[in-house]
Amino acid sequence: MSAPDADGGACLGQYFADYEVYDGGHCIAWGQVAARLNDGAKASADAIVATLRDDAARQHGVARGAIRLRCVCRL
Repeated sequence: MSAPDADGGACLGQYFADYEVYDGGHCIAWGQVAARLNDGAKASADAIVATLRDDAARQHGVARGAIRLRCVCRL
């Protein structure tokens, strides 16, 4: 269990993910992505994951389905 944020929510809505890019069942690239969601306190896990995968896919010019998030952290 982690300690509460010292600034009372200043970090809500900021996320970081480590990911891999797959093609034909093989990992062809990897990277990291960060995203800020405007409604971070209310964002669902699905919305957070979709945003991170979309941003990572855009960076590599691949479909969202090619992205495998390895770790997602709230900043």
